[in-house]
Amino acid sequence: MTLSGSADSIGHANGRLACLYEISRLFATFTNVEKTFAPVLEIASGTLPLRSAVLVEARERDAHMFVWASAGQTAEHMRAVTAHVQRAHRYLVGAPSAGPDQVFAQTDMPPLAAPPGADPATPHRLIVLPLVVANRLPFGAFQIEGAGTLDETDLMFVNSVANQLAVALDRDHAWREEIARREQAEDGLAESEIRELDTDRHRLDAEAASGQFQALAAENARLYAEAQQAVRVREQILAIVSHDLRNPLSTILMTAGSLAKKGVMPEAVARIRRAADRMLRLIEDLLDFASLEVGIMAIKVRPEDAGAIICETAAGFEAALKARGLELTTEVEPLLPPASCDRDRVLQVLSNLVGNASKATPPGGHIALGVAARGSELAFWVSDDGPGISEDDVTHLFERYWRSGQAEYRGTGLGLAISRGLVVAHGGRLWVETELGQGATFFFTIPSVAAETGLATPPA
Repeated sequence: MTLSGSADSIGHANGRLACLYEISRLFATFTNVEKTFAPVLEIASGTLPLRSAVLVEARERDAHMFVWASAGQTAEHMRAVTAHVQRAHRYLVGAPSAGPDQVFAQTDMPPLAAPPGADPATPHRLIVLPLVVANRLPFGAFQIEGAGTLDETDLMFVNSVANQLAVALDRDHAWREEIARREQAEDGLAESEIRELDTDRHRLDAEAASGQFQALAAENARLYAEAQQAVRVREQILAIVSHDLRNPLSTILMTAGSLAKKGVMPEAVARIRRAADRMLRLIEDLLDFASLEVGIMAIKVRPEDAGAIICETAAGFEAALKARGLELTTEVEPLLPPASCDRDRVLQVLSNLVGNASKATPPGGHIALGVAARGSELAFWVSDDGPGISEDDVTHLFERYWRSGQAEYRGTGLGLAISRGLVVAHGGRLWVETELGQGATFFFTIPSVAAETGLATPPA
């Protein structure tokens, strides 16, 4: 290599380091994708001419795609570019939510400047990288399309940008979730933490270029350590709940049972037992939700008779519903294939849905419980002719600890969140169809044994 060529290479490398430094300053004060990432791409295109860039963020049930296209790109070309990143995202993320039916909500961003000397006939020059932090699963993808052929140094540059973007997004997500959890009970603490974050941002802006990456890594490590500490505290609380609190509750229930058998203060004993039962159910709900949240819920899948599960649920509620003046009917499609499920957990989901329906339905009302084959799945449902659920409430219905302000009965707000977690653990889904004044119907699906073995579903 000539001295002139070496000097050009060094100058190019220094230019890219300067770009990375400016990009890191923007990510250190990350606001959101729309406001922060456009100037990042403008800086990057100064050293790496771009035809397009696409950012995909995985959400709970969909993925959001932000698309930047340089001036002059055709709609057909951009459709091919976005289709490529969708396929790459599904491969990189590899989560159940990233299946072929996943919805990619697209937002077209302001156009990029046209790259100098770009030839529209040049074949695609694409780099796609996952967005991932530490050892966790990828939560998105970042794709750039160069104006010309991209080499290994271009890949290293884009990888550095993607790593900083992943850290900024992860930190922003974690911060927003923390604020949302605390602001109801600790508004003052939330404001203090916001000021602390602003201070950290000013501090990061003032640091020298040589220490910029170390500061970002230290900040990320601090946030990770805080998250690990929060997990340890939660596990300690759950240990207290599951052992130190559940054991005395069991003693209360046993003693109340003994007193009831002896006929000592039967009404007082009944009140004690009902209160202890409610506390025990709350503890079980908390433990179930914690197990689902960390992915350690045990699901023992076996072939089960779906019709028998419906009948067992109805038998368990028949007396209580009749006492409240409610009618319960069942509908079981004939010749159903066996359900591939954990019987106890499906009974738990159905009992929770029927229990909620009984609380929402006025005396003289009707509750229906049924199951039918739907392709490779079995669809269970619980419907009522109660007041229905508003559109606003439906959007929050499956969130933990959430209760509608219109609800006339008490609850923990965990039942539907746990039910959805149990159904998802089986590989199914849970949803509601409702209209105000017209009642509500909750549906959930469970795989059938015929689907797992490749056999055809028996005709109805």
